[in-house]
Amino acid sequence: MIGQLVNQMSNQAQQVDPLTGMPTQSTIPVQPQAQLAPPPSNTLGTALPVINEKTALVGEQMFGNVQQRQNSVDDQFIKANTQTV
Repeated sequence: MIGQLVNQMSNQAQQVDPLTGMPTQSTIPVQPQAQLAPPPSNTLGTALPVINEKTALVGEQMFGNVQQRQNSVDDQFIKANTQTV
């Protein structure tokens, strides 16, 4: 349906030679499409983790997991840096 309308519009929108009043052939060159860069892999679901599993495990052994790091913070530091609204 839409394709037919586009074809009809392009047929009706032909250029007319002002001297003869006859339709002229289009001399607009067809330009090739620009090559687009491939989309980023993280939008395609093929992204890899930034830190591999072995490195993450070594870091956890050295510094502890999230809960261990949270428990290591002093209560006085937490009370001094919490804001009451």
